[in-house]
Amino acid sequence: MPKLQKPAKAANYTPEMVAIIAGYSNFNGAVAAEIADKIGKSQRSVIAKIKSMGLPYAVKRPTRKDGSPVSRKADMVAAIAKALDADADELAGLEKATRSALDVLLREIP
Repeated sequence: MPKLQKPAKAANYTPEMVAIIAGYSNFNGAVAAEIADKIGKSQRSVIAKIKSMGLPYAVKRPTRKDGSPVSRKADMVAAIAKALDADADELAGLEKATRSALDVLLREIP
């Protein structure tokens, strides 16, 4: 019995759509939304296509209510370890402290 071949899958992005994406030089959420409106795709789909094309995409980093950037506790502990000239492994468990306590500790290290 011969094997049945699957029908060819239609391309998700036409060459014209790819050309529209390639026509931009900087990519972020606003640009992805603009492209999505032009080509009739979702913003998330456009972002995925931008990344699959190997184009640089600037991710909007989250910020706090006061506008300061959100940082991970692990990054704060690493900064504390560096400021104390200590191994980060020696400070294991410190990331369980509150963010405000870690912030105060980091500020108070000369």
